[in-house]
Amino acid sequence: MFDFFFYLLAYILPAYLGFRLSKEQGRSIWAWTIACTVFSWFGVIALVLSRPGPPTAQQYAKANPGNAAGGMSCNRCGSRSIRVWREQAFIKVRQYHICNHCGTTLYRSM
Repeated sequence: MFDFFFYLLAYILPAYLGFRLSKEQGRSIWAWTIACTVFSWFGVIALVLSRPGPPTAQQYAKANPGNAAGGMSCNRCGSRSIRVWREQAFIKVRQYHICNHCGTTLYRSM
């Protein structure tokens, strides 16, 4: 009985989480499932930490040309009210641009 729970926690649960998270993020499903099976919880941690962040302002404008014409606007609700959220991790300062109306993180700068 103990062996079943050990295998469940050590191999099956991380493989399932790797499958679900990679599917939600649009990444290689089978590669991350195998990595999470082989490396167990270290694979799940690597999957979570290697997520791509929000797009840059140039990438956002290229992906949403209608929302970038004449100034940036939200691609979800169309609002032009955008606030800047600053985050400082040690020396590096990151700026995230967030829609005031719906709260969607649109793009990053710096």
